[in-house]
Amino acid sequence: MTSARHTARVLAGAALLALLPALAACGTEHFSGSGSGVATGAPSPGGPALYGEEGPGDANPHYAENHAFQSTARLTPADRTRGAAEVKKVRQGLSALAEEGRSTEAAVFKALKGLGYADGTITTGSFGEHRTSFTVEIGRLCLDGSLDGVVNGLVNAEVHGVYLEGTGCVKPQGGH
Repeated sequence: MTSARHTARVLAGAALLALLPALAACGTEHFSGSGSGVATGAPSPGGPALYGEEGPGDANPHYAENHAFQSTARLTPADRTRGAAEVKKVRQGLSALAEEGRSTEAAVFKALKGLGYADGTITTGSFGEHRTSFTVEIGRLCLDGSLDGVVNGLVNAEVHGVYLEGTGCVKPQGGH
């Protein structure tokens, strides 16, 4: 037997051994404590949950809890409609600037102001020399986006509600 075949068989055996505990529980039925002998398909209410509250396969079962401080207000259908119109307006208004391939915070700020947004509602930032981000606060709506100088003409924009932590459109820092 060649060493390649031997290695392949060893790896296949190791994989089977690693999967064996997971396969051993397949098809297991759980019974309620009622004594009826009828399978309920779920553990009894007083017993421990098999996978915790989040369910199987959840890599970080406390993710939602740990990031709750970043929750945003829900948008009404009217907010979503207005938000979609604002996203379209911004994408069209910034597309020429994005096609140039080199956007700056000052240029994005000036372009957003030219679209009718007031000074105090616009925040800009940059990630290196090729990407400029922006946030526009429009009442209960937050319009976040960026221009990517590497992918010419790409303007990303999306709308969400204000952050529930009371920071408006500024993403809260920290948490739990």
